[in-house]
Amino acid sequence: MSTPKDKKLQIVAFSTNDTTQTPNDIINIFLGQQNHTIIKKSRHSIAFSTNLKNSSKSTTIIICSILNLTREYTGITDVNCYILFINLEKDDSLEKLEGIINYAKDYCELGKKIYVLGMLSGSQEEIRCVNKADITKELDQIQVNYEYKEINLSNAKEVADAIMEVIDYSSKHSINGDSKIDREAAQGKSCAIF
Repeated sequence: MSTPKDKKLQIVAFSTNDTTQTPNDIINIFLGQQNHTIIKKSRHSIAFSTNLKNSSKSTTIIICSILNLTREYTGITDVNCYILFINLEKDDSLEKLEGIINYAKDYCELGKKIYVLGMLSGSQEEIRCVNKADITKELDQIQVNYEYKEINLSNAKEVADAIMEVIDYSSKHSINGDSKIDREAAQGKSCAIF
């Protein structure tokens, strides 16, 4: 009896803070709240398997972080969705957001949903430098499908709930890479982490 392959989800993440609060840092907060098995982990990506709600089968989730906006990455369009982490407490976050948006216009598939997670540290909410209106103004100009949420990084459950929402969405929206073999099969066209 053959068993179907585990479901695989691929997500590409960007962050306005590439030293602390990297996508992997945020995903690690999520994983601290979730039963999971790490498959592979590097500075730029993390692959893990977990059982999603209402599923008895394991799902493999690969999240690749784009930390270098000066190069193109193979498989950047073969994703279920994108996550954009924005540090709301840094003066240069809007400038970095503009850089990410310009990069996304050149290399990403902007028809895919973008989850925008505004990050607060929890202890310093009074020093907010960027607000929702600043971010949504930038995203509305390029007319993309996005959802904005703010997360308090000191609240692990809040972070885990936000990431689980992204994963749940991804599990219901395919990559639409039906003809990957026809499109440069030799390149693999997926986020290479192994």
